[in-house]
Amino acid sequence: MTKILVIGAHGQLGQSFQYWAPHFPHFKMLFEDLPEFNLLDQDQLERYFQSTSINIVINCAAYTAVDQAEDQPENAHQLNATAIGFLCELSKAYGFKILHFSTDYVFDGSAQTPYGEDDPLSPLGVYGRTKAQGEALMQSAGIDGWIIRTAWLFSPYGKNFVKTIFSLLQNKDEISVVADQTGSPTYALDLAAATLKALEQKPIFIGVKIYHYTNSGHTTWYGLATAIQQQINTPCKIHAVGTADYPTKAKRPKYSVLSCEKIKKEFNLDLQAWESALEDCLKKIG
Repeated sequence: MTKILVIGAHGQLGQSFQYWAPHFPHFKMLFEDLPEFNLLDQDQLERYFQSTSINIVINCAAYTAVDQAEDQPENAHQLNATAIGFLCELSKAYGFKILHFSTDYVFDGSAQTPYGEDDPLSPLGVYGRTKAQGEALMQSAGIDGWIIRTAWLFSPYGKNFVKTIFSLLQNKDEISVVADQTGSPTYALDLAAATLKALEQKPIFIGVKIYHYTNSGHTTWYGLATAIQQQINTPCKIHAVGTADYPTKAKRPKYSVLSCEKIKKEFNLDLQAWESALEDCLKKIG
């Protein structure tokens, strides 16, 4: 039986893997997170892998506070890059494979067609830069693993745009949402299920491969907010605003749609439309 360790088990993606674990009986899945499991404590990690035999590590832990990262670049770098270096060293020592999640923020958003896995990286801010550094560490480490880039993650768990807007729409008379950034929302439950299905099909892989996974279709943050409103039917007025009207510390990519053709073809995956994924998520939140 394949033993899988999921790190970052309390985050929205980690909780999504917990949701699906009973549906994949061929995998024995273990879940760890802070404070008991600290990715930055090399000694603790070493002790863990000495005492527990693991085949695959799925790393869902990341520093994802995009604006805060501009003020705390060292903290972001430690979790998004340094910790990946630690994991790669341990992967070589203890023979486990690594599945690591990255982001659309490694691109600058200047494209007009979906980004492919091999397109050059050009992150705009600290968060994107540190995630790109983590990717580079994995690719140069001489280990076996997958890097799965995703975008605009939402779920019934943790803190995310969909849950925030769901709450605001029920408690405010009007809100403003950015309408000139385009991307593909990704349901964390779909991403976790697709990852486990892909692992079932190809438990043996050599070298580091990069994949993109989002739900199908694309929209703007304003489009996503109005889709939430249509499903929960509140009188709150949503104003479309430009990025310039809503300044943030970190620059966001204007267009960050990811091409998911590679993962679809390689694993014969059917990507759910983001609209129906949103419907499922709102049922679980509501």
